[in-house]
Amino acid sequence: MCEDCGDHGHGDSKPVMVVCGKGGVGKTVFSSLLSRVLIAEGLTPLLLVDADPVGGLTAAIGEKAVDTLAGIKDRFIGAARKGGKAGAKEAADQLDYFILKALVERKGYALLAMGHNAEKGCFCPANKLLKDALGKLMGSFAGVLIDAEAGIEQINRDVTGRVDRAIVVVDGSQRSLDTLAMIAGMVGSSRIAVVANRVPKNITLDLPKGIELLGSIPENDELRRFDCEGRPLWQLPEDNKALVAVRKMAKLLGADKSFAWRR
Repeated sequence: MCEDCGDHGHGDSKPVMVVCGKGGVGKTVFSSLLSRVLIAEGLTPLLLVDADPVGGLTAAIGEKAVDTLAGIKDRFIGAARKGGKAGAKEAADQLDYFILKALVERKGYALLAMGHNAEKGCFCPANKLLKDALGKLMGSFAGVLIDAEAGIEQINRDVTGRVDRAIVVVDGSQRSLDTLAMIAGMVGSSRIAVVANRVPKNITLDLPKGIELLGSIPENDELRRFDCEGRPLWQLPEDNKALVAVRKMAKLLGADKSFAWRR
C-alpha cells in the first residue's frame, strides 16, 4: 500500500490534480468550473481542496467553511503553549477528529479549506497538516482536485504527497510562463497540462518542450459578471462559453474515460 495516498499502487489509484500558477491568472475560476464538470461526469465523491488561504474556491462554488486546516494548526499551537507536551499530545490524538470536523460534506463532493493562520509559529505548519490530511482522506474519494495557493510553495514542499496532473494556468505574461517552467522542473513536463486564460490574441504561447496546451478559456462577460457580483460560478448556465471550454478540457484529461491517461 502506498504510504502517501493509501492506495494499492499508483497504477490504479485515484486521480489527483492540482491547479496552480502565479497569482491572478484565474486558477480559482478554472478550479471551480473543472470541479463542476468532473462531478457531472461522475467522478464522485470528489474531494475539493481549497489550498489558497484566501478561500477563493470555497466562495466560487457557493460554500462556506466553518473550520479550516489553519484553524486546526492554531489550536495545536495554543494547546502546546498552554499545556506543554501533554497538551500538544492531547491535541495530536484528536487530529483525525479535527480534520473530519473541517470537512464540508455534500452530495457528490466534499470540501477541505486551508484558511488563514491566526497564530504565528511552526509547531504544526498548515502545509504539513494539509499533506497529512490528504493522506488520511484520499482513500474515501474517487478523485482529488486541489486549488493551490499562488506560486509554487505547496508543490515545492511536496504538500500533496503525489500529483498525477499539474494543471498550470497562464495568462501569457512572462511571469506566468516563468512559474510554469519552475513547476515543470518540480513535477516533470509529462505531468503538466497548460490552460490559457485571458491570453491576448496577438500573443503566442511559447511552452516548454513536452508540455501540452489543454485549452483556452475565452473572454466571458457573463463569467466576469458572476465573479464581480460574488455569485457562485457553479450557477453559470450550462451553455456558458467558459464552461463549455472547460468541459472539452476535462474530456482531454480523460474525465469521460475514467482518466485513461493515467493507466
